[in-house]
Amino acid sequence: MKRMKKVLVFLTAGSLILGLCGCGGAKTEMQGNAAGQTQAAQSGESKPAEAGEKVEISFSMAAYSNEVDGWTAMIEEANRQLEAEGKNITIKINKVPCTGWPEYYQKVITQMAGGSAPDIGRIAESYMPMLIDKGQVVDLTDYMADDFDMSKYYEKTFENSAYVDGRYYGLPSGLNYYLVYYNKDMFDAAGLEYPSADWNKASGFEDYRAMAKALTGGEGASKTYGFAAGPYMAAVGMFNTSLGGNNVFDEEGNPTMNDAVSKEVYAWFDEMLRTDYSMPRPTDTKVMGAFDMFKAGRLGMILDGTWWLGAIKDITDFRVGIAAIPSGKGEEAFTSQFVDSFVIFKGSKHEAEAWEAVKAIMSTPAFQALAETGVGGVPVAKDVANSVIDESLGSAVDENGKKCAEEGMNHTVKVPYNSYYQEADQKVNNVMDEWLLGKITSDQFAENVQQILVDYAAKDAAR
Repeated sequence: MKRMKKVLVFLTAGSLILGLCGCGGAKTEMQGNAAGQTQAAQSGESKPAEAGEKVEISFSMAAYSNEVDGWTAMIEEANRQLEAEGKNITIKINKVPCTGWPEYYQKVITQMAGGSAPDIGRIAESYMPMLIDKGQVVDLTDYMADDFDMSKYYEKTFENSAYVDGRYYGLPSGLNYYLVYYNKDMFDAAGLEYPSADWNKASGFEDYRAMAKALTGGEGASKTYGFAAGPYMAAVGMFNTSLGGNNVFDEEGNPTMNDAVSKEVYAWFDEMLRTDYSMPRPTDTKVMGAFDMFKAGRLGMILDGTWWLGAIKDITDFRVGIAAIPSGKGEEAFTSQFVDSFVIFKGSKHEAEAWEAVKAIMSTPAFQALAETGVGGVPVAKDVANSVIDESLGSAVDENGKKCAEEGMNHTVKVPYNSYYQEADQKVNNVMDEWLLGKITSDQFAENVQQILVDYAAKDAAR
């Protein structure tokens, strides 16, 4: 099997730490361009195919060069499944050239407005709230109730931004989530116990801080750091959850990033950044990024995503372990999940056949075909996921580490995407260096994050 490729791109604050951006690009003026196009998207009426009529279902995909082979393999296998089942349906791939999700989304809604909407496609999770709000995707709930066995999949992956008010508007196309990778040789040399691989009794904040401090030493280009992680909203939200706090928003949807729990999480980062100097800052990673530091043996632990699983197998200079995410209380740990979706677009002329096509894409053989290319993250199909993790890591990680990686799928929390989350998140990331470089305190940064969210919430309410 080819090694699993990176399918989410992580932002860095001056190349310091890893933070999410790849589930969806920033929302731009395209939202305004999309306004009013829902009606056009719904203008075509769905109708059943005539008896014996061959139905062609258009599958829209973002044509990134490193992913085309993977999604093509999946669709080809889905077509074989449809043929084997005697379905008179063929899926045709519609490759949409683009540089990112914003351009892809703009092109798809332009097709919808022109009456040539694709039938089905794949959409970044961060865009689902927008598509649902604008009525641009089909509610799949009734289809699923009649003819879909969710028990074949990791059911928590269905609890993403495509699931709103008990209704499903998309099916998960793959899963990525955070893990902690660590250098066993550095731990052994320092005489330290490894971080916990037990998600129900994970190592706590203070445990991680102590380990990071003990693993830090040296000066200049040869300095080793103990821990790298991103204080981005997706990470702070999962840490807050382990402390019993809110995941960015409260139950009413109000931002809470300046509450006591959030400030505790930011302060934890601050202690490692500026008190212990055990976490690299933007100036420290200007030449060598955090994951490259880890591969070079200069970083004891790194909190990063499952998109690096395949890369771990290439590390031969030291032994790699995998641990659960830090838990504020040293109890159950939670990891943010990133789940893009397969959807049926409003405007499909053959909605029923489009559903049959989506089911074929969600089949085990189709996920196996995708997994063999290393694209799409961890498959959501249970009987494929574990083998992918095992083969991706090979002999580089022991069985305990592999089990920890697999068990992470049962401790995920959704990133609370809404109509403005991704745009606000980008702005927060863009101003993060002010704190990371010590120009403001962690409490001041928490207040800044809160104000950014409040401002975006007000603009969103006024639309």
